Amino acid sequence: MIIFLADDLNQQDIGVYGNREVKTPYMDQLAKEGIRFTNAYAASSMCTPSRSAMFTGLYPFRNGAQMNHFTVRAGIKSLPHYLQQQGYRVVISGKIHMAPPDNFPFEHIGKEFGQYSPIENRLDRKKETVKFIEAHFNQPSEQPICLIVAPWVPHVPWFPNRAFNPSALKLPEYLADTKETRHALAAYYQSIGEADKMLGEVMQALDRSGQTPNTMFMFLADQGAQFPGAKWTVYDQGIRVPLLIRWPGHAKRGSTSNALISLVDLTPTLIDIAGGPEIKELDGRSFKQVLTSKTTKHNPYIFAETSMEPHFWYNYTPARSIITADGYQYIRNYHPGLRFITHIDQVERNEFYFDSWVNKATTDTKVKFLLDRYSYRPPEELFNLNNDRLSFNNLATQDSFDHKLKELSAMLDKELKKQGETEAMIREGTLPRFFDKSYTIAQKGSAMDLSFNRKRWNPALLHITGYLENINKGGIVCSYFNNFRLFAYGSQIGIQLTDGSIKESAPLKDTAGHLWLQLSEDGKLSIQFNNRLVLTASLGKDLTKIGNGFVTCGILQGQELSGRLQSYQGRISDLLFSMNDLAGAP
Repeated sequence: MIIFLADDLNQQDIGVYGNREVKTPYMDQLAKEGIRFTNAYAASSMCTPSRSAMFTGLYPFRNGAQMNHFTVRAGIKSLPHYLQQQGYRVVISGKIHMAPPDNFPFEHIGKEFGQYSPIENRLDRKKETVKFIEAHFNQPSEQPICLIVAPWVPHVPWFPNRAFNPSALKLPEYLADTKETRHALAAYYQSIGEADKMLGEVMQALDRSGQTPNTMFMFLADQGAQFPGAKWTVYDQGIRVPLLIRWPGHAKRGSTSNALISLVDLTPTLIDIAGGPEIKELDGRSFKQVLTSKTTKHNPYIFAETSMEPHFWYNYTPARSIITADGYQYIRNYHPGLRFITHIDQVERNEFYFDSWVNKATTDTKVKFLLDRYSYRPPEELFNLNNDRLSFNNLATQDSFDHKLKELSAMLDKELKKQGETEAMIREGTLPRFFDKSYTIAQKGSAMDLSFNRKRWNPALLHITGYLENINKGGIVCSYFNNFRLFAYGSQIGIQLTDGSIKESAPLKDTAGHLWLQLSEDGKLSIQFNNRLVLTASLGKDLTKIGNGFVTCGILQGQELSGRLQSYQGRISDLLFSMNDLAGAP
């Protein structure tokens, strides 16, 4: 099995799906030799949540990776676990963007082109993927293989345009027609062509090995392109992705399937093809029966979400969505009063075009509509994708669609209840709750370093306060950005440093009480419990600053350990991180 996973690619932007300007001969060849799926959707519209859902078979809330760059929860299994049980060698070449590594135990090759930069690395210049295919099939071993090829294309920064005349391009209707947008689209199209060339190299290497007849070959993307109204959104352009599958002797050549597929179905399908048992705990369902033409239908509906990026300069504007097999989409926006902000209008790396939208919107009504559609969302949206793939005509405000609106709203409620995600969870997100010079993290919660402006959150003196119960059992109180871990366990309170060394108190009589940790930038540590000094130490370095990673409460991010660092067995109340002075009343 070979899965070629493109990065940030709209379904509509390759030749076999109707684009007449981008040349994608190898993608087109796969479609001619296999099945083209028209209704395949990502479970989330950004890299980490989409890929984590794809390779765990669990929706983002269920696996834990809802925001971009987040880890899955401790103990979550993924594709390598399941296929290795069937005797498979499971390899990923290039980009992973899922964590922790123990939860995704791929054999990893192509690490150089799996990095974000430099852009020149993105096409596997060392041809590690091709060499691996040649080496694997030249071995006498009969071990089956699952190889995922995952380049960073056509993800931004896009390759410089060489093949297109920007002024002559037919612009997709969801994009504002400005000179800058046309140049951006040309660079994006150039990058799609580069992805197709790399796909061709992989297909040709497989042909040379003589194993094409014995290989199920799949091409897909993780989500839509980085344009307004696509990536980061749950609009059709954000989550409808290309899916092409060639499986000689099993999948009908040159066929098209309109079955409703979610990428959360990928892992169950690969397990099924490998001969493994159904994993009933997964959200996804195998579509092998669709591949082999034993049925034309699959899901009655699919679920998708966006929980945005953790960056402090984003607004947190989550959405949850249902798409039905009869072509309707319902979207619920949980913070409609907030402006939608992403990399597109803040820190785009190349081909910056967003300002041209803002400027043209002052005189052009269509551009104003497109800009407003990107920046602001109503509480509910309903679209008939059969005649409105652009998602321009919101039917939620029309009385004649009131029954459909209620039907899909109830369907979403049922799905969220099934997953276990409440409205309060969605509205709060995986973010710290900020005050003037302090923030809180709820128990079993975490926040990423990207959520903090390090120029502002730059303590000379760090305070951590809260109320702990059951410290005789206890465990991890917090992990602080890979600087140290604070614990209360076995009636002792202390910290573990990154080198594994431990500073801890003598056994304490009280099993519940107020905690107050103070740590200065010169490394002086003091911990009080119930207003009594229980530990002092000199750590010799500054551990107060926000480093890379996560700050947590009562858990380790993506890990479950035993002893001092076990998930906290008891209650932690009001864990507050304060900068320089203890937060007080205004």
